[in-house]
Amino acid sequence: MNARTYGQNCGLARALDLLGERWTLLIMRDLGMGPRRYKDLASGLPGIGTNLLASRLKSLEEAGVIERIVLPPPASVAAYALTSAGEELRPMLGQLAAWGLRHGAGFDDADMTRAEWIIQGMFARADADAASRFGGVVQFDVGEESAWIGPSANGIVLRPGAAPTTPKVRLQTDISTLLAVANDEITVADAMKSGTLVVDASAEDLDEFLRVYTLGGVGASAS
Repeated sequence: MNARTYGQNCGLARALDLLGERWTLLIMRDLGMGPRRYKDLASGLPGIGTNLLASRLKSLEEAGVIERIVLPPPASVAAYALTSAGEELRPMLGQLAAWGLRHGAGFDDADMTRAEWIIQGMFARADADAASRFGGVVQFDVGEESAWIGPSANGIVLRPGAAPTTPKVRLQTDISTLLAVANDEITVADAMKSGTLVVDASAEDLDEFLRVYTLGGVGASAS
C-alpha cells in the first residue's frame, strides 16, 4: 500500500488521498478565485516553503485538478488554474469554509484574515440556480480588498478586483463587519444603520441578494 493512500475504496478516503496533505486545500481555495501565478500563491500562503508549494502543485497537476496555463495579454505569463474536476470542488470547499467560520477557533490577528476567504464561504451558501436567476454582479469593497460575484460563461464565478460591469449590488465595509455579517452575528440592516456597511443597490435588488446568499435580511430598511 502506497504510504500516501489510506488504502480504502471509500469516496472520502480516495478524495483525501489526493487532497488531504497540509496546504493542499488552501491552494485549491486560492485557485477558486481564478488563475494565479506561482508567486501569487506563495504570497497568499505565508509559512509554506517554496519546495513544498512546488511539490503540492505538481501533485495536484498529476491528479488532474489543476493545470498550468498562460494568462492572456497583457500579462502573458504562466499561471495555475483549476481544471473542470477542480471546479467541482469549489462549492464543497466553500461549504467547508462556512462551517469553519461557524465552528473553528478564531484568530485575533486581523492580518491573518482576508475578505476573499470570507466571501468564498458566503458564495458557497448560495443556491446555484437562484444565483443564476439573480443574474447581476455583486461588488465587495472591504478595506483595500475588492472582489466580485457574477455570471460568466462557466456559471457563477467569484473573482478578485473590480467587477467588469456595473454592479447590481455594491457593498463597502471593513473586515470585522464582513465577518460578523457572514457569521450571522449582525444583520445587514443593523450594519447599515451603524454605518459600518454601506450598500449601493435598490431595496429590491438588495433583498434578492440577501435571499440568494442567505444573509441577514433588510426588508423595508433598505428603502
